[in-house]
Amino acid sequence: MRIALIIVLALSLSMFADTVYQRIESDHDLTVDQRARYLVYSVLDRSKLPAEYTVDADFDRSGTPALHEATLLYDQISNETLEEILTLANRPNLSGSPVSFVSSDGNFRIHYTTTGADACTQTYAENISTQMVYSWLTECNTMNFITPPPDNNIGGDNLYDIYVAHLTGGTLGYTSSGGEYKPPDSTHSCSASHIVMGNTLGTSHAKVTSSHEFQHAIQMSYDYEEPTWFMENCAVWMEDQVYDDINDYLNYYSGGAMRKPYMGIDSGSMYWYGASYWPRMMGLMFGYEAVREVWENCAATNGANMWDAQADMFEAHGITFENGFMLYGLWRYMVGPQWGSTFNLFDEEADTWGAPLVFSWHNFTSLPGSGDQGSYPQYLMDDKGIAWIKVKLEDYQGGWVQFDFDGRDNFEWNIGAIIYNDSDFQFIWVDCDPTSGDKTIAVPTEGWDFAVFFPAFMTETSLTANYTFDLSFSTGIEEGESLTATDLTIESNPMVAGSSVSFNAPFTGHADLSVIDMAGRRVSTMFSGEAVEGLHTVEFQGDLAPGTYFVVLRHGNSVETSRVSVLR
Repeated sequence: MRIALIIVLALSLSMFADTVYQRIESDHDLTVDQRARYLVYSVLDRSKLPAEYTVDADFDRSGTPALHEATLLYDQISNETLEEILTLANRPNLSGSPVSFVSSDGNFRIHYTTTGADACTQTYAENISTQMVYSWLTECNTMNFITPPPDNNIGGDNLYDIYVAHLTGGTLGYTSSGGEYKPPDSTHSCSASHIVMGNTLGTSHAKVTSSHEFQHAIQMSYDYEEPTWFMENCAVWMEDQVYDDINDYLNYYSGGAMRKPYMGIDSGSMYWYGASYWPRMMGLMFGYEAVREVWENCAATNGANMWDAQADMFEAHGITFENGFMLYGLWRYMVGPQWGSTFNLFDEEADTWGAPLVFSWHNFTSLPGSGDQGSYPQYLMDDKGIAWIKVKLEDYQGGWVQFDFDGRDNFEWNIGAIIYNDSDFQFIWVDCDPTSGDKTIAVPTEGWDFAVFFPAFMTETSLTANYTFDLSFSTGIEEGESLTATDLTIESNPMVAGSSVSFNAPFTGHADLSVIDMAGRRVSTMFSGEAVEGLHTVEFQGDLAPGTYFVVLRHGNSVETSRVSVLR
C-alpha cells in the first residue's frame, strides 16, 4: 500500500541512577575548581569527597566521563588545583612490586602486581591483554579507526599502557589523557592516554570494558577536546561491535533514548550509555565508517566541533543533520512491540529493547483529542528532544487524522509522522512555521493501525518547550498541499539479476535507494545521488546471497520500504 501523506497549510518513568558523577554535575553551587577536583576524586580518591556525593549513590561504570569532564576544565582552574589533579590522574602506583609484559600483537604493555590491594593473577592480566588485543584488531585493523599515538616513553616504552588496579565505587575501568603526551607535530588535537582496568572483573565485564575504554583511547587520539556525551555514545556502541554476543548495552536502554526521548541527544550522566543508539543508527544507515567519519571530521578542526562534524558526515551521505535527527525519532520508535520482521529497516536486536515511552496523556484511542507537553518538570523537552503522540486508528478507517500543532513562538520546531500496521509503515517530517511554531499535518487512515506524531524541539535555550496540539478525524481534507508518493515499485519479487526497481521523484533532490539485510545492515547501494523530478528505474545487479532483504528508498524527508526475496 502506497498512500501519499498530506500536509495542510497552517493558518497562521523513572529517573536515571543517582550516581556520584550526576550529583557533582547537578550541583550548580560548586566553583570550577571544586567541580574539577570532585570529578577526579569521584574516580581516583572518593575519600576526599563530601559525604553528600557518595552516600547511597549508584555506580559510575566507567570513570572516563568524570576524568574527561575535568580535563575540559583545565584552562579554567587554578594552578594549584591543576597540579593536584594531574598528580592523581597520573599513571597509577601499584600496591606491590610491578610486573609488566608485552601483548601478543606488540601493541600493549600490561602492568600488574600480585600483592596488595591491586593484586591479580598472571592469568587474569593475560586475559585482559587478550581482550585488548582483540579490541585493537577490531577497532583499528578491521574498522580502520586511528591508532593511539606514542606516549613519549612514559610507561617505559612507546607501547600503549594498560594498568590492572583496584577500583572503587563500582567503576570497571577508565581512560585518562590528563597530563599525557600531546604530540607536537600532530595536525589535530591528539593526546596519548592510558587505561586502568579493575582487578576483579568477570569475563563479560572485562571484554566490554576493554572495547569501551580502548574506544576512548582512540577518540582522544582524534580530538581530546570533544564533548563527553558522544564519546560515551560511541564507546557503548563499540562494545557491541567488538563483542556482539554479550549485549551488555541492553542494561542501559531501559533508561536511554527509547525511554527518555524528551532528553537531548547530548544529555550527560547515565543517559549517554542508553543513547548509544545514535551512533548505532549512523552505522546501520551508512556503515560503521560513518561513525569513524564523525571523528575524522572532529580531527580536521582544532577545538570542539562535534555538531559540525556530525552535520558534515550526514551531508556527505546526502542528507542534512536535521533529516538525520528526525529519522532518529522514527528509528527509536520502531523498537520492542513496534519492531516488525516484515519491515526490518532498523536493527535485528530492536525487538528486545522494550517499548518506546508514550506518555499516558499522549496516548489516544478516541478522537477528537487535545493535549500539551504535560506538567511534570522532569519530562519537559530538552533541545533536540521529542515526544511521541500515538493515535489508535481501529475506529477511524477511511479518512484522515489531522494533527494541529502550536509550539512556543519564535523557536524551531519539526513534526514527524509515522503510520504503520503489522506489515508496513510510512514516515515523513516537516518544518513548523519559524515565527508561530504552527503546523498542521494529516495522515491517511485506511489500512493502518496506528498514527504517531512527534514534535521535535530544535532550539538551544533554557526556556521551556511549551506546546499544544489538537487531533481530529475527517473523511477528507478541504484544503492542503499534497506530498506526492514516491511509488517505490519492485518489478518482480523474488528479485533476480536484471530485475528493475523504480520510483517517482516528486521533486529534484537527493535520493538513496539501498538494500538492507535482516540484521539492518546496508549490503548494496542501488542509487545514491541527485534524482531529477520524474520516474527513475534502477537495475538490480544480483550480487547478493539468496535470502530476504529490504529495499529502502529515502527521498527528501520521507522513507519507503519494501520487503523482497532475492534468488540467484
